[in-house]
Amino acid sequence: MADTRGVFSLKLLNLLNSKSKWVDLDDVWIATSTPNAGYFGGGTSPGQRSTMDKIDYSTDNAATIPGAALSSPRMYLAAAGSVTAGYFGGGLIPGSTALMDKVTYSIDTTLALPSAGFLSIARYIFAATGNSTAGYFGGGTPGPRSTMDKITYSIDSTGAVPGAALSGPRYAVAATSSSTAGYFGGGTPPVTSLIDKITYSTDTTQPLPATGLSVARHYFSATGSSTAGYFGGGQPGPVSTMDKITYSTDTTSLLPSSGALSAARRYHAATGSLASGYFAGGYSTSGILTTVDKIDYSTDTRAAPGVYIVVARHSLAATSAKANALPPYNNDLKTRFTDELLSSPNKGYFGGGIAAGPSVTSLMDKIDYSTDSTGAVPSSGVLSVARFAVAATGSSTAGYFGGGLSPAPVSTMDKLTYSTDTTDPLPASPLSVARGDLAATGNLTAGYFGGGKPGTFSTMDKITYSTDNIAPLPASPLSAARYGLAATGSSTAGYFGGGWLPGAVSTMDKITYSTDSIGPLPSTGTLSGPRYAVAATSSSTAGYFGGGEPSPFSIMDKITYSTDTRELLPSTGVLSLSRSYIGATGNSTAGYFGGGLPGPLSTMDKIDYSTDTTGYVPGANLTVARQRLAATSSTANALPQPPALTPTATVSESSSPNTGYFGGGQPGPRSTMDKVDYSTDTTSPLPGSPLSLSRYALAATGNSDAGYFGGGDGINGVKTTMDKITYSDDTIGAVPNAALSIARSYLAATGNSTAGYFGGGHPSPFSTMDKITYSTDTRAALPGAALSIARWSPTATGSSTAGYFGGGQPGPVSTMDKLTYSIDTTGAVPGAALSIARDGLAATGNLTAGYFGGGAPGPKSTMDKLTYSTETTGALPGSPLSAARYVLAATGNSTAGYFGGGLPGPKSTMDKITYSTDSIGAVPDAALSIARYSVAASSARANTVSYSPNNI
Repeated sequence: MADTRGVFSLKLLNLLNSKSKWVDLDDVWIATSTPNAGYFGGGTSPGQRSTMDKIDYSTDNAATIPGAALSSPRMYLAAAGSVTAGYFGGGLIPGSTALMDKVTYSIDTTLALPSAGFLSIARYIFAATGNSTAGYFGGGTPGPRSTMDKITYSIDSTGAVPGAALSGPRYAVAATSSSTAGYFGGGTPPVTSLIDKITYSTDTTQPLPATGLSVARHYFSATGSSTAGYFGGGQPGPVSTMDKITYSTDTTSLLPSSGALSAARRYHAATGSLASGYFAGGYSTSGILTTVDKIDYSTDTRAAPGVYIVVARHSLAATSAKANALPPYNNDLKTRFTDELLSSPNKGYFGGGIAAGPSVTSLMDKIDYSTDSTGAVPSSGVLSVARFAVAATGSSTAGYFGGGLSPAPVSTMDKLTYSTDTTDPLPASPLSVARGDLAATGNLTAGYFGGGKPGTFSTMDKITYSTDNIAPLPASPLSAARYGLAATGSSTAGYFGGGWLPGAVSTMDKITYSTDSIGPLPSTGTLSGPRYAVAATSSSTAGYFGGGEPSPFSIMDKITYSTDTRELLPSTGVLSLSRSYIGATGNSTAGYFGGGLPGPLSTMDKIDYSTDTTGYVPGANLTVARQRLAATSSTANALPQPPALTPTATVSESSSPNTGYFGGGQPGPRSTMDKVDYSTDTTSPLPGSPLSLSRYALAATGNSDAGYFGGGDGINGVKTTMDKITYSDDTIGAVPNAALSIARSYLAATGNSTAGYFGGGHPSPFSTMDKITYSTDTRAALPGAALSIARWSPTATGSSTAGYFGGGQPGPVSTMDKLTYSIDTTGAVPGAALSIARDGLAATGNLTAGYFGGGAPGPKSTMDKLTYSTETTGALPGSPLSAARYVLAATGNSTAGYFGGGLPGPKSTMDKITYSTDSIGAVPDAALSIARYSVAASSARANTVSYSPNNI
């Protein structure tokens, strides 16, 4: 693939396009991490606040995030969110408001949405919850109101949904959610224990009269796991009561005292992780609280208080990327650039069938494509009705299993939510005709179920995923009524092949999704011979039809979509066993054919699409041998997925080692070079690769190939020396043409992939900025990029477009200068100033933020975070260095920063800050080989280095 990133001329763009070397926008995905944290915003203490506190679930530490503060102080608001952003709506400012704020988790910044995102009615004292695509804000006052607003995350647009209104007007409710439904409980007037259930697929709400809370209450909060919701605290009282609602049965139970809140409270907020719920703040008889109660979902017990929000307050709101039933993508989350479509789990599902006995089963197996291993899904994910001869297809978020024989024909449609491995029947959306031995396929928006028996059907039903509604296509049936056929397809068309008419046929029907029209292909596109009980799956360019009767067969036919032609694969592409009544699905690179007859079998065969070769995969065998089953996957049938990571011309996995280098220092001066292995968090010296001169108070930066260590002080005074360490072989040597324009020490450096910038220094002080061009190893002084204030002992880090130089002496100062790489000019950015004026600090960062740690006078343990998108800086109170120090050094990779050495001491301490959680801790095995200070550091992956062109 061509390297298609960077700045391009129109001539080059046209050339790449003409040679088909340009990456299609639909193949560009943004890779990020799902933050393992909860966000608590707003409230009163007293006095309305815009404060946003962030609780790191991995450490249970809280920190105030200044850049994520609400756009205006307010209380009695509500919040919901997706896996990428939280939405805080309504409240008192001091009058009621319809305002909606969006906090983007990846950069910890909050912006007020334009009017399209506002609530339909200004209100407060209400609740919100939601699923991965939309948030629902219900109830509130003045009123009271039953209004339900829905915010669609993909477009940041909000509107009232009348059919989803609460069953009665009320406020002070609490809400939680499964993947398919939201639950709004309690409220007033009058104070009630009622729970309303909103079904997301239909946007309708119904009360659950038999599923009330154990105590009528209001002014409380709720959150939940993928299987259950937890309602805690409230008034009158207040109370510490915790109720649990089990989603699969819509039943509630009162937890014992071990699961109740640690103190009776009201006006608090709740959100959670995949494993625990966090109930924070609020008001008790003893006053306003900072206490956070943590409920362990696996045991339904409360941990001893040990978590605290930073600012005591009540009437706040909370949300999280991992609350309720949001998809557990953890650090594997990607969204498509063009439409923010979420990537899907790399797994397939095989459901139903006939096991030995014979025994009809509802079993659901899940195959992990990354490991080629299969396991049974828990009981919450099995089919609602045991059946065989079922058909399945799905979207990128859910699979649909329709019809089948039980042994009588059924019209049942089950929906399997991939993120939670839970299956729910869709009683309002059955097939138009009960039937089995049918086939199904689909695209991103709809599934198509065609054919079947008893008798023979040509019926084609279409299920629209956004509404879960099913309707037949009377004008577009199959060209011939039949059963025992198979189906698969591309993103634009589905292919239904083979079957029994009576008599086996090779017919191939093609349904064009854009028009819902069906027609048979000519003989060049039919199966290679008449057969039925066949199975099929697909890459983005071709469909594969394997096995079948009446032999049985092991043959594999390949249908090339661009030409609608068929070829019979050679012996390297056939199934390992001749069989029929198989299930098949796959991802973008391989197809999986499981089970079948004779047997029944548990065998799993895998076909590699790139080579059209098939092999038996023992580790992926079904957990129970069976036949006449169905299979689907979030990655089958050309559903959009991120491409595999690929190297670029300038950065590749092989040329971008996952290591950091710490060189020089005092006492000495020293020429020592230490190498930190990020994958193991261990450090070792490079005795054969020291600096060319022993020195301290130098600066370093670099690109993916080499690090540059410049300036410093040593024997006979300050230096202009520039050393280059080549990462591929750990060799170091001076590069005379890159020597600094002025001898200096206590300077700072950062850069992008093409050039490094060395600024400031001692003894003058200096504002001088030198630029090192990596391709030629030459230096040029940049008068227009001089620092806004001449100083020494600043530090620097940067984004892909700009470098940021912060702090320094004389002063000390908190000044933050921004060097724009494209024009080589520098200017102060007041909003990005350090939280505390200091010098002798260190900095590193990733693509979105810079981290500035330590410094003097003090020494300091302070860690500031500079968010590049907003150019704002704030301290991370809950994440200081493990030891206060100054004249230390820092570097890192895309996921973590490493801060090493320093005074007083000297120290060998190495602290690691994990960017996804902003959490810091010492890593003893990564300590420097010799305790020292005034050291410099570089890395192949610091700041802006990456090696995945399509996964940004």
